[in-house]
Amino acid sequence: MADYQQILEALLRHKATYGHEVLTPAKCPEALQLIHNNSFAFISACCLDRGTKTEIIWTIPYWLSQQVGHYDPKQFYPMSLERISFLFDRLPQKPRYTKAAPRTFQEICRIVVEDFSGKAENIWKNRCAMDVKRTLLSVYGVGNGIANMTLIMIESVYDITFSDIDYTKMDIKPDVHTLRVLYRLGASPSINTDSAILAARHISPSYPGAIDGPLWSIGRNWCHPASADCGSCPLDTCCEKVGVK
Repeated sequence: MADYQQILEALLRHKATYGHEVLTPAKCPEALQLIHNNSFAFISACCLDRGTKTEIIWTIPYWLSQQVGHYDPKQFYPMSLERISFLFDRLPQKPRYTKAAPRTFQEICRIVVEDFSGKAENIWKNRCAMDVKRTLLSVYGVGNGIANMTLIMIESVYDITFSDIDYTKMDIKPDVHTLRVLYRLGASPSINTDSAILAARHISPSYPGAIDGPLWSIGRNWCHPASADCGSCPLDTCCEKVGVK
C-alpha cells in the first residue's frame, strides 16, 4: 500500500526546487515574458487550458499578439466571434476545442473589460477567492478544475494568499501527467479522474491542490508514458511503479 506521508513529503520537497515559471512553459522566451508581464495573457491562457499541451496553451497569447500587434483586452473587445475564430484558426498550433476556445476567449475578454475596467488583475486584486472563483466559473468552458487551478496559479505567480480559501476543497486539476503519476505511485487504483482526485485528497488532505504542480512536473519530466526515468525521479524511493515497463 502506498505510503501517503512519504509521498507527500517527497512531492513537497520537489515543489520547493522550482519556481512558478516551471508551471507555465512556453515555446519561446517571448511567450513566457508576455504571460508574466500581461495579466490578461495569464488569465486567458488559464481559461483556455483544456486538453491541450501546456506549452501550447501558454504560447497562444503570444501567437495571437503577433497577429494583431497587441494583447490588450480593450482592443479585442469590439471583435466579433467570427473575427476571433479567424485568429484562432491561424494559430500555428491550436487548442483542442477549436470551436469552444474562441468563445472562451471572447467571454474572458468581455468580463475583463465590462466588469474590471480592462485590467485582468482586478479579477483577483483585493477580492476574496470565492468571488474570483465565481467570476472564473462564469466564463464559457471553465469548470471547477480550471477555476481551482487558476486560484492556485494566481497565488503562486502573483505571490498573494487568499485568506478565505477552504484548502481542503481545493483539488488537483487532473491531466494525463497527474493521472499517470498517481497510478504508478500506487495511490490511485486506476487511471481516471475520480480516482486521481480521491488519491490526491488522501495524500494531502489539508490541501490536495498543493501537490498538483509537483505531480505534473514529475509526469512531464520523469514519469513518461513509455519510458519512465525512475532512477532520476524525485519519487523513486516511495513509488510502487505500478505498470512501469
